[in-house]
Order: sequence, then structure tokens, then C-alpha cells
Amino acid sequence: MKTNSSSKPHYGWVIVFVGFVIMCFVVCIVSNCVGMFVTPVSESMGISRQQFSLTTTFYAGAGILLSAFIGKIYRRFTIKKVMMFSSVVLTAAYACYSIAPNIYVFYVISFITGLRGCSLTMIAISTLMANWFNEKRGLAIALASTGSGVGGIFMNPFIGWLIISVGWRQTYFILAVIMAVTVIPCTFFLVKDTPADKGLGPYGGIAKAGAVNSALTGMTARQARKTPMFWMWCSICVVVSASCTCVMQHSVSYITDLGYEYTFAAGMASVITASLAIGKIVMGQIFDVVGSRLAGTISLSMFFTAFVLYGFADSVLFLYIATGIIGFGLSFSTVAYSVVTQDLFGKKDYAGIYGSITVFASVGSALGSPVIAGVYDAMGSYKLAWNRLALLMAGCIIMLNLIFAIKGKKDRENADLRTDCKICVK
Repeated sequence: MKTNSSSKPHYGWVIVFVGFVIMCFVVCIVSNCVGMFVTPVSESMGISRQQFSLTTTFYAGAGILLSAFIGKIYRRFTIKKVMMFSSVVLTAAYACYSIAPNIYVFYVISFITGLRGCSLTMIAISTLMANWFNEKRGLAIALASTGSGVGGIFMNPFIGWLIISVGWRQTYFILAVIMAVTVIPCTFFLVKDTPADKGLGPYGGIAKAGAVNSALTGMTARQARKTPMFWMWCSICVVVSASCTCVMQHSVSYITDLGYEYTFAAGMASVITASLAIGKIVMGQIFDVVGSRLAGTISLSMFFTAFVLYGFADSVLFLYIATGIIGFGLSFSTVAYSVVTQDLFGKKDYAGIYGSITVFASVGSALGSPVIAGVYDAMGSYKLAWNRLALLMAGCIIMLNLIFAIKGKKDRENADLRTDCKICVK
């Protein structure tokens, strides 16, 4: 096996590039930019915003279904093969939005894209990062996931321009072509499951002697599910994923409801995604430097602050501040989900545990958009929803710190037990 001492850049950074491309042209288009279609599709089909938002429920529901089995799928098939198949099916399904005759066909398409998107995006990417990086893991995940934010900077105004120029149906088809020519070549030619496939070791080398090796001491998915940490962590993921979906799908509509032009709202959507891109990089570095507990608290606190400011968005200053910092909260769903899951439960059954976590995150994604749309339909305003999300985010901050308090106590007990065993042997 080759060492990592060569001056040639480690192939792990190519895997990061693949993750970046997938996040930029799959997650950004399919999830983060869907808000651009809410108003035009709803008005064209004569449906409510809540009806359109149910497409997210079907997308997330498919993710829930597949996430429960993703560990077994990756044990039976290589990650590369799953990603290759998923990239072809997803792009073909997304193109079908352009010819969908009614919202019910939209739901079917969303379910199919959800199945393939789940096995192509963050579960696959985070598993690859866990395989390829022993050091700079937070940075690697952050750089890969930054694609969704960077993509949104130019994709939101581009999609807005396309919808105005050629209509929403042709826009869907053009976006499907863009996904096909960017993502499919990456999955077919660049993805490698493990460093061993390239004759390499992971970036950072093998864990040093005496260090805690999470690959050896980690839990299985079954063991993790028996701990209170798992269920508390899942609860946080539900709330954060719901919040992310609400922001990405309803910010444009919210801003236009405040009386701003559609082009201004599209520009603000680009600010949100730019903030997300910057937030991921910064938070990835912070996770590596200060650890998951403090970094996670910072990220959730930014989310809380943004929701409070959204509630007072009649002031354009508060709107600018909220959109400028909200990306640091949104980054929690990509950076923290992966890093915290591995820190809490190790690498032993990472794909299986992360798949279980994703089930709950998908539940949040499925519930968030329809619920906030229902609030709008009932109240004629999003403000009540933003206020409630701020309260939920405050609860998540408390719960996250409680999880790490439990983890710290457990680690100390295990350390004392190992010490006692050494004394007994002597």
C-alpha cells in the first residue's frame, strides 16, 4: 500500500470534489432551489402552496424508506455501483417534471427522485468521507457539502431567469440535462469506495498507537438504538431538517409576501445559499478545532437568531442580517449530522447508524414544508411559524449539550473501567 508522503495531492480530495459536484447539481437543484417553483407551478396548476409542498413529503418519504435499509444495501453493493445507478435514474426522473400533467404525477416523480437522491447524496458522501479521511474530516465534509450553497448562488437567479424566459416546464428539463452532464461522469469515473481501491491509506494515515480508534470501539446500529443519545440526537435532526426545508422552500415566497419584487426575493435566496456555502466551510473548520459540542452549539445558535430576526422581517435590516447568518445554521444538517454521528457512535457501523439518523432527518424534511405552508394558508403569514421554529431551536441547543454531557460521563466510566482492569491484571 502506498504511503501518503508523496507530494502528489491525496486522492481523497478528488472524492471531496465529487461530493461538491453532487451537492452543487443534485442537492442544490432538487432540494435547495425548489422554492423557486412554488409560486409559478402552484399558480399554473391552480393548486395551493401546501399541495405543492407535499412533493417534499413524497421526496423525504422515499428517503425514509430507503434510509432504513441503506446499511444493508452498501454491504451488498459497492457505494460506487449504487451511486452510478442512482445518478442515471434521478436525472431521468427529474426531467419528467417537465411533462407532468398534474400534481399527482409530481408526487410520483418526487418519490422516485427521493429514492435515488437518498443513495446518491449525503449518506453516500459522508460514508465516503469517513472511509477516506482520518484527519481534516470536518473540513472535507464541509468542502463537499458546500456545493449546495455555491450552486445556489448562481442557480437561484439562473432558475428565476429561466422560468421567466422559457417557463417552468422547460426549466425542469434544462436542469435535468445539467445534472446529467455533471454528475453521471463523476459517479462512473471518479468515485472510489475506499483508499485501498487506489492503493492508498486514508488521509492522515492510520490512527496512532494509543489513540482511541472509533473503527474498533464504535457501536453497531442496534447498540446505538439502545442509548438515549441516539434518540435525543434523532430528535434534534428532525427539528433541524424541518427547519432547513422551511427556509429553503418558503423564503422566496415569504419575502415576496412582504411586498418585495420576485427578482429581489431570488437575489435574497442567493444570499442564503452564499451564506450556506460560507457557513459550511467555516463550521467545518470550527468542528475540527473546537469539537462537536461547541461547534454544534454555535451553529444552532445562529439558526435560532435568524428565526427570531425573520419574525421581525418587516425591517429590511433584520431581513438582511437573518439571510446573512442563516447559512451557519443550515450547515448543521450537513456538517454536524456526519461529524457528530461519528463522534458519538464511531465508524464500526457508520453507514447503518447514519442511515437510521437520516430516517429521522427525512421525517423532519417531510413534515417541515407542508406544516409551514399550512400555517400560511390558515394565517396568511409565515411569522408564527418562524417564531415557533426559534423556540424549537432553543430546545435543540439544550438537548445537544445534554447529549455530550451523557457521552462525557460514559467515556469517563469506560476509562475508569479500563484503569481498574489494568490494575487487576498487574
